[in-house]
Amino acid sequence: MPHFVVIYAHPALGLVAVALVVRAAFLGLRSRQRDRHAGEYRAQHRALTPWAYVLVLVSWLGGLATVRFAREDMELAASGHFQAGSAVVTLLTAAALLSRWIGVDDRARRVHPWVGAAAALLAAVQVFLGLQLVSR
Repeated sequence: MPHFVVIYAHPALGLVAVALVVRAAFLGLRSRQRDRHAGEYRAQHRALTPWAYVLVLVSWLGGLATVRFAREDMELAASGHFQAGSAVVTLLTAAALLSRWIGVDDRARRVHPWVGAAAALLAAVQVFLGLQLVSR
């Protein structure tokens, strides 16, 4: 595979992953509104989040692989971009685990949106942290 493709595959996938995470967050937020579409938004949120989560995991692993095999100028797992990405993975994992308890635990119902929102905000920050690395 050409070096150019390897270098830019992770950022491209990362952008798609961030877009899905942000879209899922907006759907989750809209599902909390008291209107006739709330159930529809909740169903869309529920359907989209597993895909967003998997893409984030694949992108995170792809970033590690890109640095390991194609970026000799960078140290593996040493950047703020990697640390923030790891935090996004951790937050999304927590949100996924909390989502299993939303129907039976009021604390999970209250905490889940905040964890998801933090993950979405940090994922958006990832774009800017990553852009600094692409230009190197």
